[in-house]
Amino acid sequence: MGTSLSGGAVPSPGGVVISFERMNRIIDLDRENLTITVEPGVITGDLIRAVEAENLFYPPDPASLDTCTIGGNVAENAGGPRAFKYGTTKHYVLEIEAVVGEGKLLTTGRRTKKWVVGYDLPQLLTGSEGTLGLFTRITLRLLPKPPSTYTLLAAFRSEGDAARSVSRIIANGLLPSAMEYVDGKCIRAVGDEIAPFLPKDTGAFLLVEFDGFGPEFERQVERAYELMEKEGVVEVFVASDSATREKLWRARRGVLPSLEKLGKKIRHEDVVVPRSRIPDLVEYTGVVEEETGLMLATFGHAGDGNIHVNILYDEGQENLMEEAVDMVIEKVWELGGTAAGEHGIGLLKKKHLYRELDPLSIEIQKGIKNIFDPEGLFNPGKVF
Repeated sequence: MGTSLSGGAVPSPGGVVISFERMNRIIDLDRENLTITVEPGVITGDLIRAVEAENLFYPPDPASLDTCTIGGNVAENAGGPRAFKYGTTKHYVLEIEAVVGEGKLLTTGRRTKKWVVGYDLPQLLTGSEGTLGLFTRITLRLLPKPPSTYTLLAAFRSEGDAARSVSRIIANGLLPSAMEYVDGKCIRAVGDEIAPFLPKDTGAFLLVEFDGFGPEFERQVERAYELMEKEGVVEVFVASDSATREKLWRARRGVLPSLEKLGKKIRHEDVVVPRSRIPDLVEYTGVVEEETGLMLATFGHAGDGNIHVNILYDEGQENLMEEAVDMVIEKVWELGGTAAGEHGIGLLKKKHLYRELDPLSIEIQKGIKNIFDPEGLFNPGKVF
């Protein structure tokens, strides 16, 4: 809980924190209709394991899945590695019960796959960062569990080779369930403790996962390997069993904790660019490093173009860090991207919201906020 990377869960001065930690029940798991109803304090990883025990599947899988909650995921519209194929949290929210306004209880949505009676308020509440109400019950849709999964971890000599492989794979009509990018600085931070199998000259790696069944599924795996070979891949590690897949995924999920152990402060920027422009963004981080003297480490969901740019700095370098942030965001906009992909606006990105959205859009959103929360009680000081 409280895993927000944009300050969304940090209380304003004088604010009151409401914890949903004890509202952690799975209320109903409906196998026949592929839905699950939960309280907001359910840990995401616990939900995923509960539905997989029933041979079902809940795709959203943020990196913090063993500590973050479903309520927080809905509030932030969390994504994760599988978002490329399966979408983000908003694609699975069917019904929300929430406390809004002056203590009124709102239930909106339906536990059906289709629903168009009135405005889609569940989608409006999803991603609202706690500014419109307090979630008390959430119904999510599920999928049948894919019968087979193959994971490829491909080591490349350079970050550019890895980034170009992303576009090559997608341009050839392949649809991985996840496609993760990790640069050389992150690899060095992870080190031999987590990823001893990586070749010493690895400059970046892609973790590409496919799920499905039948010959066509297996052909996609083979084709991905062939395409990465054309970009100078050094070595490819393949896993089809859960133990080996977990070993490969540790190399990706261990990145952020490993960066945090370097003893630096970290500003996490959660940007998105068109997939074809990932190489341009990765190359530009080197320019930012040269001008600011700071280290920029990048990883993220390459299939979505969602790259997490991590700016590492020391006490007293806050101005340089802010300069680096502004340079990165300006480049992202130049490349046709957006300043926030899945971590929300919170406290840290408010100035970017005012530059990315036009004044009318902001005026409408503030009007919506006033309808749901006329007293300004819900997560004050966030987003706007």
